[in-house]
Parts: sequence; C-alpha cells; structure tokens
Amino acid sequence: MTEDGPRTPTPEDTAGDEDRPLVDAERLAILNDAFGPEKLRELFATARQSVVDSVGEMRANWAAGNSYHAGRAAHRLAGVAANFGLVALAALATDIERDCLAGGNGQHLSGLLAETLEKTLEYTASPPFP
Repeated sequence: MTEDGPRTPTPEDTAGDEDRPLVDAERLAILNDAFGPEKLRELFATARQSVVDSVGEMRANWAAGNSYHAGRAAHRLAGVAANFGLVALAALATDIERDCLAGGNGQHLSGLLAETLEKTLEYTASPPFP
C-alpha cells in the first residue's frame, strides 16, 4: 500500500502462475482501513512468522512421510495466507492440502512452494503500506 491506498501488484508480484497475482491489493486495502498501518504491520509480522512455521512443519512432515500432518500444515498456511491477501501462497497451500486429502502428499509442489514462499517473504518483509 502507498500513502494513498494499496499498492497495485506489479508483474513481479506473481509467482508461478501468470494469471494469479501474488497479493490481493483490495484485501490489503480492507485490512489497512480496518486496522490502520501500525497495527497492520504488527499483524503482518505475526502472519509472516506463521507462514514460515507452517511451511517448516509441512517440510518436516514430508521428510517424515506423514502426509496427514503435511496436509494440516498446508491448511493452516492456506488460512493465514488468505486472511492477509497472499493469494498465490493461499492457492498453492490449498492445492497441497487437497493432494494430501486425496491420498498424495503434495510434495510434487515443493519447488513451486519454495518459489512462491520466497516471493511472498520478499513482499512481506517490508509491507507496502504507510
């Protein structure tokens, strides 16, 4: 977000899927209006840590061969990401969760997850609001 409102996502704000933006600028504007920039920065810091923790848990469960718990971590990741307008990460986490529920483990999406996570963490490192 800029001082005048949400920052419009640029082509660099896409991850893996050219039709799917990295962030939902409208969602960010709603959050900024609801909480104000200072509180939103605090909430984004918490959300960022939750994203990192959920991805770490998912990877640990992949390594342990536990697709059920990998799916649960993906579910948490999808929820946090969606709530904060991180739509590319939310959609990918949902895809991983669905694969786990269907008997897979979602690990075939780990490369795209790493790419999307990196872009998301870059974007959220310095939240784009005043």
